Amino acid sequence: GESVCGGSVMLAGPIPTLLLLCLATPSWQQPPRIQVRLAGARSQAGEGRLEVLYDGQWGTVCDDDFDIHVASVACRELGFESAVTWAHSAKYGHGEGPVWLDNLRCAGTERSLAECHSNGWGVSDCHHGEDAGVVCSARHPPGPRSPGPGPRVRLRAGAQVGEGRVEVLQHGQWGTVCDEKWDLLAASVVCRQLGYGTARQALAGAQLGQGLGPIHMSQVQCTGYERSLQECSFQEAAQSGCRHEADAAVRCNVPHTDYQSQVRLAGGRSPEEGVVEVLVPVGGALKWGAVCGERWGLNEAMVVCRQLGLGFASHALQETWYWQGSPEAGEVVMSGVHCTGTELSIQQCQRHGPVHCPAGGGRFSAGVSCTDTAPDLVLDAQVVQETGYLEERPLAMLYCAHEERCLSHSADHADWPDGYRRLLRFSSRIHNLGRADFRPQTGRHAWVWHQCHRHYHSIEVFTHYDLLTLNGSRVAEGHKASFCLEDTNCPPGRGWALVVVNPKHEVAESDFSNNVMRCQCKYDGHRIWLHGCRTGTGWGPGGVRAGGALGGSERAGPRQGRAGRAVLMPAPETGPCARQQEGQPAQPGAEEGNVQRCAHPPGEQPWAQSLQWTGPVPLPHSARQGEVGPPLTCGSPTHTGPSSPQGTSTAPTRCESWSSSSAWPLTSSEARGVELSRGSPQPRALGG
Repeated sequence: GESVCGGSVMLAGPIPTLLLLCLATPSWQQPPRIQVRLAGARSQAGEGRLEVLYDGQWGTVCDDDFDIHVASVACRELGFESAVTWAHSAKYGHGEGPVWLDNLRCAGTERSLAECHSNGWGVSDCHHGEDAGVVCSARHPPGPRSPGPGPRVRLRAGAQVGEGRVEVLQHGQWGTVCDEKWDLLAASVVCRQLGYGTARQALAGAQLGQGLGPIHMSQVQCTGYERSLQECSFQEAAQSGCRHEADAAVRCNVPHTDYQSQVRLAGGRSPEEGVVEVLVPVGGALKWGAVCGERWGLNEAMVVCRQLGLGFASHALQETWYWQGSPEAGEVVMSGVHCTGTELSIQQCQRHGPVHCPAGGGRFSAGVSCTDTAPDLVLDAQVVQETGYLEERPLAMLYCAHEERCLSHSADHADWPDGYRRLLRFSSRIHNLGRADFRPQTGRHAWVWHQCHRHYHSIEVFTHYDLLTLNGSRVAEGHKASFCLEDTNCPPGRGWALVVVNPKHEVAESDFSNNVMRCQCKYDGHRIWLHGCRTGTGWGPGGVRAGGALGGSERAGPRQGRAGRAVLMPAPETGPCARQQEGQPAQPGAEEGNVQRCAHPPGEQPWAQSLQWTGPVPLPHSARQGEVGPPLTCGSPTHTGPSSPQGTSTAPTRCESWSSSSAWPLTSSEARGVELSRGSPQPRALGG
């Protein structure tokens, strides 16, 4: 076993020398081919007890020396891009059969667990109470993996396959390209670099949305014959004064596929909505049928909309009783559908072998609503890094936070009201870089009134926080509830802070991969340092950083979400720790004669510049008391009560609008159930 002390890993006992002699595999010997699977009780695809098939028998892996590098190799072997974290002590239940691997050590670059070092097959002193588990990223690779390094260019924010904002990888960080002198020759180089044909359009003026972070290239000039954009002549963007309003984008000529003919929407009021009907082989013949609505979510709906060329999914519907499907497609032919969101067709997603849909089809058939625009939330990592600090707050001031489950479970047994909590606090600025407003799915009639803070909740989980050790083990549990950041004490040491916005994908976005921000953190018991903060889009394709910390992909989670605004509050936060690496760049397609088959994943969608509050909101206590921020001016004060968002009562004053001379931060307890909107940077009133 192993223990974590001050952020470093200490072996509990010496490893026998004889075992060390068995760790190396002779260079001339090919490691045995093995099969890997996940088993046990699990809440989502991509997590479970790790099991391997060796010598015709399934067995488990011991958690001794198990770390995030081992988990990453296992997840890639399972078809995922990377690992999010790992679990010890049989979290997913006790396995059966032999414990095949013990003291398993990987560098993280191996193609298979069979290439990693271990005590040898079946050489173990473990029992099944030490079975290891893994949590893999929600994203699968979009297609066959190239044996060489991936391209140093990718497309972002496109509603269709083969279009998007151009981003290039330099110095381990993704950045955009300025549109000065951007033309079809340069755009064609990008398209061919990604495995497409020539460019159809070279777009300027951030037509497909503005990026965030560095601008790497400006005044790009290509002859059209270069193999990569980096071979063209260009100027460092810092010398040109470019801004993200001038981000370049492309639309590529994409080879024709028959994906669009394998799915259709029926019964909707417009061509962009309806019951999902798929064409699949049944009994040796192709047949149209319905999809079971059970566990149908936004990832699955996104794949369908993109497959039809309709852009993004705005809603994933599990009941469609108000739409009439095609009479010949009434039978459910697909169930248990689980997509990562990068597939090019619904037929590429995981699904049940034999169809199993207890509720049947009909009103419980899956449906979608598609749109050509979507929001895209990105947390400003620089603000988090510059504003982190510790605060000790008496429990007497945290009753509301405890009532709303913002504190970790250890607070249930605290010395109320005389104790205190040590909180990690920082300011947050969340940008909506998409071309649509970020709005809650739940109507105001369904918002939940919380008496303690006297406000409405329009979402269950808006932001999630974790504190991890360097090897990816969770130190502090994740937190739920909108903008609720109070946390508990954490042991001194080094680790990762992880913040995930819209973690359950409750609200559709064009790009979920940049919803994650992670920082390296150092805590000495008295002070906290946050450094190296990056959003998901800021990490290179490798995802593994110095210190042995892991790079993951976007956090897997249920699908559903809600809102914030451009300049958010300084909020207390648990020392989150991170590993969410940005998704891999698009893989180049394999050329067959004059036809290029593209493995590039569908793009993600654009961005707006700022967010604004909408709807009535109580005048924040901190503003009334003049405790934080510049002075506020309240316009059209009203008295709305807890009976409904529009009802009247003796509730505190609310403002239909408010203004200040500069960005004004809200406290975590006052920023709840909000809507993120594009447009003017002037904050307006908020919906509770």
